[in-house]
Amino acid sequence: MAESQEAGNPTVTAENPLTDLLAAPLSPDWTIEGLAERLLCTIASRPRDEATNLRLDAVTAADRQSQRVLRPLLACLATKSAAEAGTPPNLYGGQLCFKRNGPDGPVWILGEFENKPGRVRIAFQRSSAPRDVSEQGTSAPSVSPATAPQGGSPPSTGLSPKTGKRKRSKAHKQKGRPPKGAI
Repeated sequence: MAESQEAGNPTVTAENPLTDLLAAPLSPDWTIEGLAERLLCTIASRPRDEATNLRLDAVTAADRQSQRVLRPLLACLATKSAAEAGTPPNLYGGQLCFKRNGPDGPVWILGEFENKPGRVRIAFQRSSAPRDVSEQGTSAPSVSPATAPQGGSPPSTGLSPKTGKRKRSKAHKQKGRPPKGAI
């Protein structure tokens, strides 16, 4: 059993520091964003040769706390990666890329994840260079190609650009039908 490195720091072993981080007691004021950042800093601080097989999955998560926080953690990491890359997030799967400071300067943390019921997993690796810009963020589109809108116009949100309120449907303007609530 590993011992705590410093007071207030979670217990982390050399075998898989990520599973140990998730299983460590959480402070009363913990947040999923704070846990995600601690996970990224843990990966960035590892020596390069020790940061090769960093994986998490729901099947091998031995304790209930790890199982409970894993899906929200992956969604948070997807959102953070997309924000850093300037791309739309895909919370259910794809590639991740983060730039963090390591012991010898900046490092890139690359990951690939799946976040669907029954298939919850992520694999990380450290790199001295980022992925190509076209690969950053999430690799899978947030809308499948079959359902993606065709043409150059963006999909309608149903909100009026002037008022920001939802547009009324044309059904209430049909002849012979009074507006809803008019009777």
